[in-house]
Amino acid sequence: MSAPAGGAMERAAVAVAFCLAFAVAPAQAMDPCESDFGSASEEHLSGSPLTWDLPAVGKWRVSRREAGGRIREGCGLGVIEAPLSAVRGVIDAAADFDEFMPRILESDVEPVSPGIYLNRQILDMPFPVEDRRYTVRVETGAVETGAGFGWRARWTYVEGSGNVRESRGSWTLIPLDAERTVVVYKLLTDPGGRLPAWIVDFTAPRALRRVLASVRERVLGRK
Repeated sequence: MSAPAGGAMERAAVAVAFCLAFAVAPAQAMDPCESDFGSASEEHLSGSPLTWDLPAVGKWRVSRREAGGRIREGCGLGVIEAPLSAVRGVIDAAADFDEFMPRILESDVEPVSPGIYLNRQILDMPFPVEDRRYTVRVETGAVETGAGFGWRARWTYVEGSGNVRESRGSWTLIPLDAERTVVVYKLLTDPGGRLPAWIVDFTAPRALRRVLASVRERVLGRK
């Protein structure tokens, strides 16, 4: 009787050790660019933002992924050393984008309903490309990130409103702590015309970083 009992105790000890190993394993780094916040069909982030795979403050990590069309979707990720409310105040003031955003010549806002507005923009394009004009429909509000609530502004192109093929994207803000905010900027813009897709994809990472840097500078300038 003693041998079977000893075997059972050994198996139990192994099982306990196995469970403890998983219990103390470090949290897997999360990438906010891979999450579609607020969509029940997508896997959300989990845990504290402190466990996510974030670049250093003031740095931006940019990635691209296929989005079912000729242009890939870009994502810029970083941290701005300011409260969420301060970052939101800059991003939610789309009528002021022509004051600091790269290439935006004009930016007008037409309210539709609480949290929803139309944003008409004119982009300054390098010669010989014609300037781009378009309107996007923007929806703003709180969003569940899987690790608590944040804030998001998401936009889609108003068909027939301009001379681009597509423009959609989002800003998602998530509090890292009381004085730092995680910024997730997603963008897919197809300017159309005769611009080859490879040129748009080649220049997109630099453009994303310029936009993120401009927002950070605007936010910190207002602190």
